[in-house]
Amino acid sequence: MPESRNRHKHHHHSPHHPASATPHPAKTKRSAALVVAILVAILGFAVAFFTQGANAFWMIAGAASGALIGYLVGSSMDKSIKKK
Repeated sequence: MPESRNRHKHHHHSPHHPASATPHPAKTKRSAALVVAILVAILGFAVAFFTQGANAFWMIAGAASGALIGYLVGSSMDKSIKKK
């Protein structure tokens, strides 16, 4: 059977590296406090916007109080995860 002219006769393969030998970057531990603080800050902003209207003071106060509450809840979650 004739071979294609485009096909190379000799294939050069790189040596196989087992998965355990390949270096993987270490996983970074993410804090739940930051994620929860951001989510609850957005929620606090939205609640202030819908209840008080487009008043800048209440929107900032809602976002700040939400961020504080979210940070406290998130840090509590981090502590409970470290205990396990």
